[in-house]
Amino acid sequence: MKTKSLLFALVAPAALATEIVDPSLASSQNPTITPAPAMEEPSGLVLNAPANDAVGITFDVNVGTQGIGLSLGYEFNEYFKMRLRGAYLSYVHEDTWSDVDGEFDIDGNNVGIIADYHPFGGVFRISAGVNFSNLTLTAKGSMEHGLEGTYDFGDYTFVVNGNKATVEAEYDWRNVQPYLGIGWSTDGEGDKSLYFTLDIGVNFIGKGKFSIGSTGGIEAYRNGEYLGNATDDILENAIREEGKDFFKIADDIFVYPVIQFGMGYRF
Repeated sequence: MKTKSLLFALVAPAALATEIVDPSLASSQNPTITPAPAMEEPSGLVLNAPANDAVGITFDVNVGTQGIGLSLGYEFNEYFKMRLRGAYLSYVHEDTWSDVDGEFDIDGNNVGIIADYHPFGGVFRISAGVNFSNLTLTAKGSMEHGLEGTYDFGDYTFVVNGNKATVEAEYDWRNVQPYLGIGWSTDGEGDKSLYFTLDIGVNFIGKGKFSIGSTGGIEAYRNGEYLGNATDDILENAIREEGKDFFKIADDIFVYPVIQFGMGYRF
């Protein structure tokens, strides 16, 4: 009897350990953990956007055919941007034409509103806008009464009656000028960065207007014929004949080339 009791004590725990668990209770005894669904990004929000997608204010200093200029812009996104730019141009060239002391002045300022479209979201852009300008080309001539007191200019001979006479001619173009062009603006690194910019385009300046005036007493001769006091028409004809190559271009041109290179900072 002791032997049987001892065998039962050894076998019973092993039998209990190998007891089959009811399958209906398996799920409760060994629950399955289901992972939580991934959180979706809210519509319209892009995380980890590249640096060149940053929007903000831009400011640059530029120089070129419009003179020395400044530009202030805003980047709405990587495709569309707006700029307000202004420039000032001044140039003086002194020369002597047929014994007449002359001077060419190009002077004026301009302000433009430009829209930029980056079709590929990169550095290349297509630009359009409007430019407001008061650019004027002035030609001045002065003649002093000398021993002879005569000046050959164009096909005319002018005689100065007083001590000195001056002639001033101006070429003006329309003030409101549409602009069309292309350009490049580097992306830089991040929101705050240094960048370089280049604009190549044209301002549609229209046909120029010529005006002339004079001071002092001037008499005119042509081919030895006395024409009386030099009128504005006579002086204009003389200036156009003397500078016919320039005036041919000035009369025919209706666009002004724009090439501006600049360096700026993106805020």
